[in-house]
Amino acid sequence: PTSQSVPAKLTGIRGRIQIIFERKGQVILYGPPGTGKTYWAEATACELAARQIYSAGFSDLQNDQRQHIFGQSDSYVQLCSFHPAYGYEDFLEGFRPQLINGQMSFVRQNGIFKQLCELARKDTKHNYYLIIDEINRGDIPRIFGELLTILEKDKRGKSVLLPLSGEGFAVPPNVFVIGTMNTADRSIALLDTALRRRFGFVELLPDPTQLGAVIIEGIPLGAWLEELNKRILQYVGRDARNLQIGHAYLLENGKPITDFARFARVLQEDIIPLLEEYCYEDYSALRQILGAAMVDEQNQVVHHDLFEHGRENDL
Repeated sequence: PTSQSVPAKLTGIRGRIQIIFERKGQVILYGPPGTGKTYWAEATACELAARQIYSAGFSDLQNDQRQHIFGQSDSYVQLCSFHPAYGYEDFLEGFRPQLINGQMSFVRQNGIFKQLCELARKDTKHNYYLIIDEINRGDIPRIFGELLTILEKDKRGKSVLLPLSGEGFAVPPNVFVIGTMNTADRSIALLDTALRRRFGFVELLPDPTQLGAVIIEGIPLGAWLEELNKRILQYVGRDARNLQIGHAYLLENGKPITDFARFARVLQEDIIPLLEEYCYEDYSALRQILGAAMVDEQNQVVHHDLFEHGRENDL
């Protein structure tokens, strides 16, 4: 980071993100669902900001200090989420309807990224972070517009003319961007090439060690998840590596679930529907993954009756 107060070096995943920040200014965390992409994006940005502003870890801060870091319109860490309807006017600037003196008018307003850049420009001693969740779900060229030209590290501070306002706009060197990308979403293949060049990438895969040595009714949670993903890799086929099940499905408040009823609900309501999508109309593959007792290949149904009360042993 380029501010006057340089935060201490982080380690692990947060350390890898910090290194990419120093080299490129922006990073994308990508991987299968449930691998903690949004968690690590928020944890890294908040930790870096907390160490710089308060010289303390984010977890050591008071509630009002945490909100100063993340959660307010003028916080050092901001969050947005891309989707198919998200546009340039939401991100940079655009005209919005507004009632003025009883008449409906269109008023030019700044988007979230431009607002963050203005905060950073007025406060050059501190770094500002924007987290873009599900970055691959948006129309990147439309949302970023001319910003793609000036986002690169060596072009920070270089001004371009914005077509709506006619104003010059530059990305300050103390602004950093973290995007998250779910690789189970087929739209990743359409990710804009210009965006790829400007971001560094960190892949996050399922990590069974996060589940520790927890055993639920004789089921070692970590080993169970590891075996499940091995079967996905073996039987799903194309792009199976990006369609694994993340460890976060089996976490609750950051800790492994320990209750069998909770485990059964996650399996029935979260994991099985995802596997049915991965194995769309291929009940042979689904049976190989979940087992013949769970899947009736001939009738193409999953035996959800196994989840009924009193059938825990059968399940």
